[in-house]
Amino acid sequence: MKRLIIVLLMAFVFMGSYFIENSTAMAYANFMKHKMNHNHNKFNFKKMDMFNLFMLKRKLHLTRVQFKQVHQIKKEEIKALRKNMMNFRNPMLNALKSGKFNKTVFISDITTNVKNIAEIKADFISKFFNILTSQQMHIFTNTIKNKIKNKIKHLEIMKKMINNRLKMMKENLNN
Repeated sequence: MKRLIIVLLMAFVFMGSYFIENSTAMAYANFMKHKMNHNHNKFNFKKMDMFNLFMLKRKLHLTRVQFKQVHQIKKEEIKALRKNMMNFRNPMLNALKSGKFNKTVFISDITTNVKNIAEIKADFISKFFNILTSQQMHIFTNTIKNKIKNKIKHLEIMKKMINNRLKMMKENLNN
């Protein structure tokens, strides 16, 4: 009877260690596979836009119809931005065409590029707001205000850190 218990206990320990070893090996293999397939250097704007859309859906409690409309509008915005990038003027090349730097050409090209992007973004935002209800607009504007407040707090903290660092560097320089 004692031998049977010892044999069963040893079999249980052996099988347990075997399953633990295999499960950790499988988990490690899956992790390495994910790590090798996942390119950390590329930022996928399409995935990020979809993530932002799903966050909006969750925060604003968008209906399916609203979500589909927002998704369609976002696709149109991305197409318009890509089309704009095809027509993007390189201000430095245009400003140096004559052999000298032409300040007015440089400023006008940059202004045109920024104006085109601003028009595309403004078009998206106006269409987006037309889809939302008044309550959703209120939630959205409050969310944006909170993001800006948090950014301001972060920048104030960074400003203090930089000022402290500058003060320390100046003291070290004077000593």
